[in-house]
Amino acid sequence: MAQTTHTENTEQSARKGRRTPGYKKSSWIGALYHAWKMAFRFDRSQLVVVRAFISAFGFILPLALGVASGHIIEGVSIAGGASSLGTVSLNATHSIRIRTMLLASLGVAVSACVGALTGPYPWLSVLLIGLWSFVAGLLVVISQRAMIIGLQSTVALIILTHFTLSPTQALLEALLMLIGALFQTLLSLIPLWQRVGSERTLLSNSYQALADYAADSSDISNIRQVNIELRQTEETLNDSKSSRRKAKKFTQLLQQANKIRLNLTILTDTLQLIMEQDSEQYAEKVQNIQREIEGILHAIARSIKSSQKAIDLAPYYATLDNRVHELVEEDTSNYKLQQIALYYKALRSYLRAAEKTANSLNQSPPSLAMSIRLPRRPELHIKNPFATFRANISLDSTAFRHAIRLAVVMIIAAIIYRFSPLVRSYWVPISALFVLRPDFTATFTRGFARMIGTTLGALTIALLLYLIPPANMTLVIIEAIVTFFAYALLTVNYGLFSYFVTIQIIILLSFVDQHTSQLELFRTIDTIIGGSLALLTYILWPTWEHLKVPENMARRLETLQKYYLEVMNTYLSPGTYDAERISQVRRDSRLAKTNAEASIERALNEPERHPFDKNTMQCLLTNADHIAESVISLEAFLLENPEHPPLPMLAQLTHSIAAALNTFARAIRDERPARPMQDITQILHELEEKRKALRHNDPAPFTPLSFVLYESKRIISNLNTMNQLLSTKFEGDKGRTDAHEAVTTNQKTST
Repeated sequence: MAQTTHTENTEQSARKGRRTPGYKKSSWIGALYHAWKMAFRFDRSQLVVVRAFISAFGFILPLALGVASGHIIEGVSIAGGASSLGTVSLNATHSIRIRTMLLASLGVAVSACVGALTGPYPWLSVLLIGLWSFVAGLLVVISQRAMIIGLQSTVALIILTHFTLSPTQALLEALLMLIGALFQTLLSLIPLWQRVGSERTLLSNSYQALADYAADSSDISNIRQVNIELRQTEETLNDSKSSRRKAKKFTQLLQQANKIRLNLTILTDTLQLIMEQDSEQYAEKVQNIQREIEGILHAIARSIKSSQKAIDLAPYYATLDNRVHELVEEDTSNYKLQQIALYYKALRSYLRAAEKTANSLNQSPPSLAMSIRLPRRPELHIKNPFATFRANISLDSTAFRHAIRLAVVMIIAAIIYRFSPLVRSYWVPISALFVLRPDFTATFTRGFARMIGTTLGALTIALLLYLIPPANMTLVIIEAIVTFFAYALLTVNYGLFSYFVTIQIIILLSFVDQHTSQLELFRTIDTIIGGSLALLTYILWPTWEHLKVPENMARRLETLQKYYLEVMNTYLSPGTYDAERISQVRRDSRLAKTNAEASIERALNEPERHPFDKNTMQCLLTNADHIAESVISLEAFLLENPEHPPLPMLAQLTHSIAAALNTFARAIRDERPARPMQDITQILHELEEKRKALRHNDPAPFTPLSFVLYESKRIISNLNTMNQLLSTKFEGDKGRTDAHEAVTTNQKTST
C-alpha cells in the first residue's frame, strides 16, 4: 500500500511539472539549440515578391525624388514613413491590408509628433516609451496586426525623440511621415486582382498543415504549425468585410478544418494507444491509414489554392475504407479497434464536406442553406476587439503581465538610450522591442537572428561603402535592391531580414548624417545591447505557461459555465436579467479565453516538457470557443426579445449542460479522467415533443424554445466531442465503457 501511494505521488508530481535539476538543464539546452536552429530556418513558401516590389517602390520613390531635387531631408522623412508601412502590406487580404495600413499610418504620424515634441525632455520621453510599449504588448490579445500597429508606432516615437525639434518642425516631420505612410497605403491597392488570393492561400496552408499533422500528430512542430495556420486564417476571415458567396465558402472551409482537426486528434490519439499496446502487429496498418488521410488533405489543399476542382478522391476514400476495415477486423474483441470505426466515420464526413466545399468555390449559383443570424450589439461579438482589450486590463491576464515586462525592459533600454554617450543608441530600445516576445522560442530565435543579421549587415555596408564611391544616386540604387530583399524575406528568415534592413537603414541615415562609419559600429553595438537585454530579461523574468495550462483551461470552462447559467436563468425567469452582472461574467469569460489561448500557444514554445496533452488541450479550447458562440447567440436573442414568456421546461437541460462543463473543468484541473457525461438525448427528445405541442396549444413560447433547442444541440455536440477527447485517456474496463457511451451519445446528438 505504501509503495502504491509513493508511486501515485511521484506520478502526480510529474504531472504538476516538478522536475529534477538535471532534467531542467537538459530541456533548456535542447530549447536553446532549437531556437538557434530556427534562427537559420529558410521557409521558401513564405517568399513575397509582388508585394515586396510594390512596398520597395513606395519607399524608394520619395527618397529618389528628394535626392534628385535637392530636398534630401524631406525625401528621407517621407521615405521613413513609407518604410514603417512597407512590412504591414505584405501578407493580408485587400480590406484588412487597407484598414491596417490606415490605422498604422495614423499611429506612426501621431507617435512621431509626440516623440519629436518630447525629445527635449529625456525623462518624459522615457516614460512615454514605456507607455507605448505597454500598449503594444497588450494589443496582441486583439490580433497580430494590432500588435504590428503598436510596434510600428512605438518605433516612430523612439526614433523621433532623438531629434530636438520645435513644435512646428515636429508637426512638419509628422506630416511628412504621414504622407509617406499614406503613399504606401495607396500603392497597396495595386493589384486589385489579388483581393481574395490571401484567403485561398491561408486556407490552403491550413489544410497542408492538417495533412502534416495527420502524418505525425505527435510532432510538436506539426502541432504548432496547425495552431498558427488556423489562427491566422480565422483572424483574416473574421476581419474580412466581404459578404460575397466565396467569403461564405471560405468560412465553411475554416469551420470544416476545425472539425477535421478535432476528429483527427481523437482518431490519432486512439491509433497511438493501439500502437502502444502492440506496435509490431498494427504499426504498418496504422501508418497506411495516416498516409491515406494525409493524401486526401493534400488534395483538398491543392484544390483550394489552384481555384480548380479537386481531383477525384473516390479512390482515396475506397482505399482508406479498406485500410480501416482491415485494422478493425484484426481483433473484434479489442474495444479500441472497434472505436476506430466510429471515429473514422465522423472524420470521413468532414473530409467529404471540405472536399465538396472546395469544389464549389468557383461554381454558381450558390447553395441554399438555412441559418439563424441575429443582429448583435458590439459587446456580444465574440471577436469584439474593445471588449477583449478591456477584459485583459487585469493582473490576471497573461498578456497584461507580458505587457508590464515589456514596458519595464523598454524603460531600462530607453534610459540607456537617453542618458548614455552612444550617438545612435535609439537602436537599443528598438532591438529590445522587436526581440522580446511572450514566448521562449520566439524571443531567443529573433534575438539570435537579429544580432547575427545586424552584425553581418553592418560589416557588409562598411565594406560596400569602402569599395564603391558613396555617390547619392548609387546609394539610391543599392537602397532599392536591399529594401526589396528585406521585404521579400521578412517571413522567410528573420536573420536575413535583419541583414538587409540594417543595410537599408544605414544607407538611409547616411543621407542626413556624414558619420556613416560610426553608424555601422553603433548600430551593431546597440543591437547587441538591446537584444541581450531582452534575452537576459526573459531568463530572469520568465513567464512560464506550461504549468498553468490545466488551470487556465479549467478556468475557461468554469467562466463559460457561469456565463451560460446567467443567460439560461433569464430564459427560465425573464425578470432576472441583470445587465451589469452578466456583463461582468462575460468579461471574465473573455479574459479566461485569452489566458487559455496564450498558455497553450506559449507552452508549446517553452523549454520544459509539458505535463499536459497538447492535442487535447488545443481541441478542448476550440470546442469551448464554439460553445461560447452559442451562448452569445442565446444572449443576443434575449436582448432582441425581452418580452418572451418563461421557459421552465429548460431547467433540466440547463442543469445537465452546466454539470458537464463543471465536470470537465474539475477533470482538467485535477488531471484525471472525467466522469461520463449524462446522456442528454432523452431530455432533448422530450423537449422536442413539448415544442411541437406548443405550436398549436401555446404558440407564444414556441419561437424562443425552438431557438434555445437549436443552440443547445450545437453546445451538446461540442460537449460530446470534449467527452470523446477526454475518453481516449481513460484506463480500465469502466473507462472503455464510458468512452463507448460518449461516442454513441455524440452520434445521436449530431444526427
